[in-house]
Amino acid sequence: MIKKVKKLFFSDSKTVRGTIFKNFIWLITGNAGSRFFKALIVIYATRKLGVEGYGVFSYVLGLAGFFTFFKNIGVDAILTREIAKKPEERHIYLSTSFWIEIVLLIITALLVIFIAPLFSGVKSAVVLFPFAALIFIFDDLRDLFTAFFRGKEKMELEALIITVGNISLVVFGFIALYFWPTPKSFIAASSAASFVGVLAAIFLLRSFINGIIKNFKRKLVMPILKSALPFAVGGLAGAFLFNVDIVMLGWWKTTEEIGFYSAAQKLVGILAIFPGFAAAAIFPSLSRFAHSDREKMKIISQGALKIIFIVAIPLIIGGFILKNSLISFIFGPSYAPAANVFAILLFSILAIHPLPILSNLLFAFDKQSKMIRCAFISSLCNLMFNFLLIPWYGMAGAAIATLISFFVYIILLWRETKKMQDFHIAAELLKPAIGALLMGFFTYVLKLSGVHVLANVIISAVFYLLCLYLLKEKILEEIFVVFKNK
Repeated sequence: MIKKVKKLFFSDSKTVRGTIFKNFIWLITGNAGSRFFKALIVIYATRKLGVEGYGVFSYVLGLAGFFTFFKNIGVDAILTREIAKKPEERHIYLSTSFWIEIVLLIITALLVIFIAPLFSGVKSAVVLFPFAALIFIFDDLRDLFTAFFRGKEKMELEALIITVGNISLVVFGFIALYFWPTPKSFIAASSAASFVGVLAAIFLLRSFINGIIKNFKRKLVMPILKSALPFAVGGLAGAFLFNVDIVMLGWWKTTEEIGFYSAAQKLVGILAIFPGFAAAAIFPSLSRFAHSDREKMKIISQGALKIIFIVAIPLIIGGFILKNSLISFIFGPSYAPAANVFAILLFSILAIHPLPILSNLLFAFDKQSKMIRCAFISSLCNLMFNFLLIPWYGMAGAAIATLISFFVYIILLWRETKKMQDFHIAAELLKPAIGALLMGFFTYVLKLSGVHVLANVIISAVFYLLCLYLLKEKILEEIFVVFKNK
């Protein structure tokens, strides 16, 4: 058993299924484990800062996010794709991508520090923007370096870097909040933790960093930027999709309401991290097979989509049933008004979960430009519905606007992806849907019986897996086969 586990985690598999499974296991264990600790410090921050203080913190990051579209043009994703396709040129692509990223980050920092404060509707937030700029800079450099390891399918090193950064956030964040429970101290601690994450990445990449100047190739700059252009345009539209609700809440409502909304949004974000791991695990394989083996691409993408829906459906059902208990248990009774917003945003998981898989499919075919129209239309929808709903319904209106926009985005993206790679998963979701409904009934009974919410979540998750097993769900059999063959 020990040899199997060691081989599963540290050996390069000879099969595509084995490689993807190893990548996913590392991403889910390393990232999910470290993000669990990160979630703890965020929860601690919501309690120590209070609803208003946490609202200010979230508002700064949300408004600053509007001005980070230059850093989100997809250079790291291009780096992963090219290394997966051309591993012998990994030094060249890393160095060239690094210097492109440095220029983009300088522009981003200037925008966040000097332009973003001009749009702030919260005066106490202005002094925090330089710290927000540092967080974005360090996080983006870390993401670029982890993209290098992802292209080499060394997800264990990516997991290590993320873990170091998040543990640093827990340590620095706890110290800052314990002694100085203010938004400024917490955002300063967050920027310091991001810097530690970059240092960890540089240490692991030290043999490559030595040639970061000599391996730069000017002739690759324009091809990379050309390939990244759709991400730049889409990044601008995406800023509206992901950040406009908090900013517009700041125009019409109080920082306290922003705090409620941000707490609900944060919890949904934690529940929605799973698809990012699945998308990252399969992306190198998608890049290799995009133009050589369409059938393998179909099998991989269809399997990944099925898995994320198997996770998404019970999260929505269980989360909706336990919404009040979850919010109060995690953030404290003072955040109880966020429960209804959380319930609305929960349904966006159906759109959020397939999003990274579909985006990576288009990117593997170098058709990322198709995402621009989807992002713009959905962003305009978000902007329009926020204008209509927030003045009257506040944070609930913002949640409804976000939900509608996400579904517009995923419907458009789904149609574009189906043109490139046909796949069918609806018939495959019958058993998971039945299992999730049975779990929902079971969860409700446990709730009525007075079972603590944390125990309810754990017992319900086990019950759902048992239902899948009794229904003879094939995905479980696939996992057993991969582990058995190690």
